[in-house]
Amino acid sequence: MLTRSFVHVPGVGERRERGLWQRGYTDWNAFLRGHPEGPWRDLIASRLDPERAARDLPRREMWRLATAFSGRVAFLDIETTGLSPGRDGITCVGLSDGERVEALVQGRDLGRLKTVLERFELLVTYNGSCFDLPVLAAAFPEIDFHRFHHIDLRYPLHRLGLKGGLKGVERTLGLARPEEIQGADGYLAVLLWDQHVGGHPRALETLVRYCLEDVVHLIPLLAHAYDRLSAELPLAVAPIGEVGMPSIPFRADGGLVKDLLRRIEGYRGSGTPGG
Repeated sequence: MLTRSFVHVPGVGERRERGLWQRGYTDWNAFLRGHPEGPWRDLIASRLDPERAARDLPRREMWRLATAFSGRVAFLDIETTGLSPGRDGITCVGLSDGERVEALVQGRDLGRLKTVLERFELLVTYNGSCFDLPVLAAAFPEIDFHRFHHIDLRYPLHRLGLKGGLKGVERTLGLARPEEIQGADGYLAVLLWDQHVGGHPRALETLVRYCLEDVVHLIPLLAHAYDRLSAELPLAVAPIGEVGMPSIPFRADGGLVKDLLRRIEGYRGSGTPGG
């Protein structure tokens, strides 16, 4: 889809882009072969570079990058303590390349993040432009996060009427999570870390499982957004289609999750803040 896009060119909005497509310039090669010579052609031709186009796409059109970086895409999610803005505040970074998953944990291997990210060019998150990436950039100043292209799925899914948090979007689309972590959210992840620090033997693995569930569900959500939005265009765009999610080799302690959820409900019922 990237090499069929013109909306990144200054002066080309969605309407003008559709006009180019309807005149037969359905990709960059067709434009270069068929458009008459002149300043307008020269301007557009000067911007038909994949790297430059990827950088200049409007945020609402970043979904078009979904198929442009095969093998170099990282689906990413983080968990935090909810307190410290620095590296100590990040408890887990979960990643997947679409085939395997990996979790980097505070106090264990979180310092490997720069090395792990080196092979990727595109990051896919949910609300990562407001949370995950700013938190990571502040905690890891040695990593140039500006070098990554980024699809924040919150925006294309919002265009499709899928609003709210990640779990709500998943439920709307019928994407299920394991029974052991049903009802878990970011606040429960904070409590799981507290339990781990306090010595609970299953809390860390449960936290990692929760984080990686967030990660792997980004994979079908990206395919859904790409296929739905590309189908709205006056082009024949090959869909991504149905995709699988990689297995997660970590188990959650369902009993611990239920206990913590009951505790959260107790806090909410009494008006007492959790900790």
